[in-house]
Amino acid sequence: MEKRKVTMKDVAREAGVSTATVSYVLNYSEKEKISHDTRLKVFAAVKKMGYVPNMTAKSLAGKSSHLLGIIIDLNEKNKKSKLFQYYDIMNEIQRNMHKLGYDAVILSTKDMEKDFEVVSKRSLDGVFIIGMGESQLREITRGYYVPVVIIDGYLDDDLFFKVLPDYRAVFRMAKDLLDSDNVYLVIEEYSSHLLDQIISEEIGMENVFINRPDTCLEKFLLDHKNQKGIIMGEILGIQMERFIENENFIVVASGENHSMLLESTQRIIISNKEKAEWAVKIMETLLKLEAIDEVPKSIYIEPRT
Repeated sequence: MEKRKVTMKDVAREAGVSTATVSYVLNYSEKEKISHDTRLKVFAAVKKMGYVPNMTAKSLAGKSSHLLGIIIDLNEKNKKSKLFQYYDIMNEIQRNMHKLGYDAVILSTKDMEKDFEVVSKRSLDGVFIIGMGESQLREITRGYYVPVVIIDGYLDDDLFFKVLPDYRAVFRMAKDLLDSDNVYLVIEEYSSHLLDQIISEEIGMENVFINRPDTCLEKFLLDHKNQKGIIMGEILGIQMERFIENENFIVVASGENHSMLLESTQRIIISNKEKAEWAVKIMETLLKLEAIDEVPKSIYIEPRT
C-alpha cells in the first residue's frame, strides 16, 4: 500500500500553527511577520514528517546527504579580490566540516539564475553564504529549508545566523592607531545597509572611495591628501602602497599571511580563520538540532593588531 503523502496541513497540525503560517514560512513571505520560534517549529515539523515542498527540501525528507554548499558571489568585477579574500575561509570550512563527516561543495553565483537552479536541485543539508549583499541574500535564502549561516553579509532576519566583522570596532581601532579622527575609507563595492550606516556614522560618506571601474583612486587620494586612510583588504592595500607613503594609512587584512604587503605597512586583522571556526560551530549545532536557542544570531569578529 502506497504511503500517504504528507501535506502542508499535516505540517501545520504538527507545528501547532495554521496552514497559512506554514505557507508564509516556507515561501519566505515578507507580507507577514513570523516569529523566529514559530519558524523553527515549522522547519522542525517539516523535517520530522518528511514534507517535501520542492527539490530543495529533499535533504529534510529523510536521509542526510552529508553535503553542504558554500555559496560565493564571483562575478567578473570582483572575482580576483573575492577569491583572495575568502579562499582561506572556504578551505577552513571544508576541512573542519570534513572532520564532522560532511563534504562541502563551492558554488558560484556568477550566473545567478542558472547557478541557483543547479543549487536548488542538490540535496544540501546546510548552506554557508559568503560575502553577499542583502538583495542577493534575500533571493538565495528564500529557496532553502535547511540551516543557513551567512558570513560577511547581513540580513535583518533572526531565522539566519550571521558571522561578520565588528566594523564599528575596526574603524575606531584604526583611528586610534592612526592617531586621527579625520580619516577616509577605501573599500571594494558592497551592498549592506548595516555597513552604510556604520560608515556614515564613523567615517562620513563624503570620505569614502568605492573601488569600481568608473572611479579613480589616484584622484581621490589627491582630494584627501590631508587625511589618513583606512584600507579594506590586502589587494587595495597593495595599490595604496604605490600611491602614497604607508605611514599615512592602515590596512584591514583578513588573513594571517601578509607577505603581499610591505613589512612596514600598519594593519588590523579580522581573522578569516576565526570567522570559519564560528561558522562551522554554528552549523554543527544547527545540523544536530540541539541547543539552537543558545546560539547567538549574530557573531561579531573583533579586530586585533
